[in-house]
Amino acid sequence: MNEEQRTFINSVGAASSDKVFVKVTGREGINLEPYSLNRIQLVEAVTGTLHVMVNDREYFVPEGYACWIPSNTVHALTSCNRRIVLRFFFFSPEDAADSKADNFSVHYVCPWASTNFRFIVGYGPVISRDDTGLYAFCLSFFHTFRKEERQVMLPLRGIDADTPPTLRKAMAYLHVHLADNVKVEDTAKAAGVSPRTLSRLFSEAGTTFSDYLCYQRVIRALELMADNTMALKEVAYATGFSTPANFNRAFKQVMGVPPSEMRKRQSNS
Repeated sequence: MNEEQRTFINSVGAASSDKVFVKVTGREGINLEPYSLNRIQLVEAVTGTLHVMVNDREYFVPEGYACWIPSNTVHALTSCNRRIVLRFFFFSPEDAADSKADNFSVHYVCPWASTNFRFIVGYGPVISRDDTGLYAFCLSFFHTFRKEERQVMLPLRGIDADTPPTLRKAMAYLHVHLADNVKVEDTAKAAGVSPRTLSRLFSEAGTTFSDYLCYQRVIRALELMADNTMALKEVAYATGFSTPANFNRAFKQVMGVPPSEMRKRQSNS
């Protein structure tokens, strides 16, 4: 976190509760060390992809999605993309409409929502309660967005922080070798256990070796797609899928849409 970012966050935290703060990052990278605010945050990934660490669990926010971060939640924001544009919206928890506002969540930003986010940005960086109609519109939109837009949860690790060290070692190995033809036997050897033991550890964590590997490959594909420097076929091979057809099938299973549709959304944004 640089000095300008720290100063801005401190100023938001010290301000009165009757204001909505808006901030748009440029096309620089993002690397905000853990912090918390007495405000709810909505963070929209306009271009690029975002990693969010919340309560020792790491989540992924693809391009074209936004995350809801409750007030007083310690979190860190980073990105693996060279360029990323984010829209931040900060508002008081006193204006939260229901108890679910205390839960972290990730939501798809449909064209309607994107239009409203852009509209609000045009009236930033501060929207005061004195501007009654605009202030009320912002709060109404934020809560409608959280309740109505399709929610996804994409944990990057997919496994809690108290994961056994052996499984963590296996996960780290997979992250290095996502593009390779990696097998459970290779991963088990790297973790110092038998393939059967490793399969059991993944099962106890609520997943399987193949599902976890496939999921992480899709997440990495989303990052590569956000940089927009590779064709989808190249992305498929760069993330370890044997054929574009296998990539399409796995991507749709995780994201609900094929990669071609995701790229179309990126182009529209």
